[in-house]
Amino acid sequence: MTCLLLLTLFVFITPIYTVFTYNATDDMALLFETTGCDSQCGFNASEFSLDTIDLWPVNCSTVCAILKFTSSSNNIPFEKLKSTFQNLNSLRGVLRIENTTLTNFSFFGNITLISNINKNVLSISNNPKLTDISVLFTITNIYINYPVQIMNNPKLDVFPLCVGENFLDFDRFYIVNNMKDCGCTGSIINNANIFAYKNCTSIFGPTEISNATDASMFSALSDVRNITGPISIKNTNFQNLSFFSKMERMKGDDSIVNLDIHSNPNMTRLGFESLMDLYNIEDWFRVNIQDVHPDFCLTMEEMQTFTTFNTKYVKLEAKYCNITTRKDGQKTCRFESMSALANDCVHIMGNVVVSSGDEHHTGKLSKVIRIYGSLSITNTTLKNLEFLGNLINVAVLNDTSPAILLDSNPDLFDISLLSMRFPYTSGPNAVVVQNNAPNIFPNPYQCHNYQNAVGAYVLYNRAECDWVLSDGDYTEIDTGGSSQFSEKKAHQNCGVFAILICALLSFVNI
Repeated sequence: MTCLLLLTLFVFITPIYTVFTYNATDDMALLFETTGCDSQCGFNASEFSLDTIDLWPVNCSTVCAILKFTSSSNNIPFEKLKSTFQNLNSLRGVLRIENTTLTNFSFFGNITLISNINKNVLSISNNPKLTDISVLFTITNIYINYPVQIMNNPKLDVFPLCVGENFLDFDRFYIVNNMKDCGCTGSIINNANIFAYKNCTSIFGPTEISNATDASMFSALSDVRNITGPISIKNTNFQNLSFFSKMERMKGDDSIVNLDIHSNPNMTRLGFESLMDLYNIEDWFRVNIQDVHPDFCLTMEEMQTFTTFNTKYVKLEAKYCNITTRKDGQKTCRFESMSALANDCVHIMGNVVVSSGDEHHTGKLSKVIRIYGSLSITNTTLKNLEFLGNLINVAVLNDTSPAILLDSNPDLFDISLLSMRFPYTSGPNAVVVQNNAPNIFPNPYQCHNYQNAVGAYVLYNRAECDWVLSDGDYTEIDTGGSSQFSEKKAHQNCGVFAILICALLSFVNI
């Protein structure tokens, strides 16, 4: 019976990928096409052995190499290795140590830097006597998040590498079958293999939860606090993901959707009660939530986490949960009107509208840090937005309206939002600024600066920032087409700053 159970686990626990593959010849050719990799300080042998050791440029402190140790390296004396690499400070390329009897890497006594410009695979595999790779724990990586594969080293403790600062910005790990790995290896998880993940606190590598029908079994994941790599949850009957209630950190990959939840028709809640950090090393953290129950909702705290970091959404089919109490005790108010709003709100649930006659109530927004809904300021005599100095985020769910609308405020010339980051709406424009004081953005440069400051695209007087000219003035020209489309053309009295653009526009419209 025990053998049958072990066989079942072996069959069902299949990593989504097994190993990172590479072509050493192609890697070498590409490296030596890189600027700065000349023959004087390059090592272009396919492996490091007694036959090739004399090709190593011993007087160079920086060497270009795909430095690969194999079983052919086993008969090189340690002192010979140490003297060969004594001047090496920086490796331009990557290190591969496979099928050796090495016990440690201490012969790399002075190396401090790896510049893996082509992001080749670092591989340390099948070394039965290897016990110490601490040189990698302190090395600086110029180029981050290249694939790291460490497997089948039965005497090696890899855990310090996974939690250390030098590989903090990596998520492309395949680390298995060592004496101690980073955590549990991502795989396709379902009812058949879920108990193999009991007591896991970290999961590394792509993970998929699919075709699962018994949510109670997934309490085996209740100790997970960190997920490194993308995770997909699909085709389940789960009502929520509360088995991840202790999860604190998710670290994603730049090339794919990092949190993909779809085709779960019974799901009404997320349940990420402890999530504090979403991190993508080189790009946006991408989220997709779709094809869930129509009543699916996010709590304020969950949306706060999503909007605190640079998150992008494929789809976000959700509304806000009808909850106004927070674990941190900060006061949340439901918005009805500016006149009825309390003076000490920290969070606001609902669409905030500031319009004519509300100017003397704007001080009520001075303590507000987040609005779970939209912010509309229209037809006022306001000159600036100083009263919103503490506002960190505005996020609209289940609506395509702009997150922030500043419209028809003729005296409004300063729209600085000093604390604002990543306002969100599922609609096309997160921030819309129109019909206010002239020359809020005199040129594209200032408009782009504002976009970068708030972390969202801006539609200014019905045009994108690239079309902002010196007077910031736009008219719409009837193109005779659908009412949904119009051609935006700047007036021809453009300033010197945009003379080239004007000339181009004039030419196009001849």
